[in-house]
Amino acid sequence: MTAVPPITKQLVVNTSAAQAFRVFTAGMNRWWPRQHHIGTAPLKEVIVEPRAGGRWYSISEDASQCDTGKVLVWEPPQRLVLSWQITAEWKFEPAFVTEIEVRFTAEGPRRTRVDFEHRHLERYGEAAEALRKQMNDPKGWHITLDAFAGAAGMKAVVFYESSADVMTKAPVHYPAHKARVDAFQSRGDLLAVGTYADPREGSLAVFASREAAEEFVREDPFVMNGVVARATIKDWNESIMG
Repeated sequence: MTAVPPITKQLVVNTSAAQAFRVFTAGMNRWWPRQHHIGTAPLKEVIVEPRAGGRWYSISEDASQCDTGKVLVWEPPQRLVLSWQITAEWKFEPAFVTEIEVRFTAEGPRRTRVDFEHRHLERYGEAAEALRKQMNDPKGWHITLDAFAGAAGMKAVVFYESSADVMTKAPVHYPAHKARVDAFQSRGDLLAVGTYADPREGSLAVFASREAAEEFVREDPFVMNGVVARATIKDWNESIMG
């Protein structure tokens, strides 16, 4: 079997290694191109189960599922290896395996080098060279990874709308809420938080990523106990004008 060079790509994202790893895995559904899907119905969600041996699969809008591969190595936040088990006919085959390795190297608190490799392409046999050319095309892995880089550098803003009885409920649940705020701030996920001038109108918080924002809101005592009437999360592309 003649070896076929792997597809490689190196990129730098403006976030921590931990956040980059999280966006690549837990956040894959945000950046995976919807046209890169082998299901019979439109793509609804892409899921990577967070453990070695976990599934990498998609759910279509008709609720059908389609496997892509498995998690071979799960070493957050430095290294991820996935099996890519899509054949030359663009069908999932359990007995067919190529590998994708992604390494996340911190170059600073908010800067991470990401090294991508899709290897063992010679296992495609006679179709290997053509498949490599197709997947190495700007519309293949390159556009996919560029979408990841855009998502990884995106922050998120959470808008809280206060409930009618916020002034009564907030003091009761504030200690638990503050503990959660401190925990997310200490790990670098929460960048800023505060109420509006009139706290009865609500508050907002800025997070390092949508995944961190969703995790915070999901079990925030203010949300769980009715201090907040509604929580809205918006992706935020930070820029400095001048």
